[in-house]
Amino acid sequence: MARKTKSVIDIDKEIETLKVQRVAALETRADQIGKIAAKADLNILEISDVELLKEFQAIAERFRHKATASGPAKV
Repeated sequence: MARKTKSVIDIDKEIETLKVQRVAALETRADQIGKIAAKADLNILEISDVELLKEFQAIAERFRHKATASGPAKV
């Protein structure tokens, strides 16, 4: 059975759709992380954005090391 190939225009449309979906997924996740931070009372602490970012980066690095040590992260 012959397989229909996609045109470049169709592929470009798919890429744009996926980009929009990616942005929406990142915004949803950012909202979730913000809610978790608020539950931890980070929103009432007197901490600068620079300090908070440094701590979030440290957390991210810890989880990156866990993922690489135990193999790829499972979704």
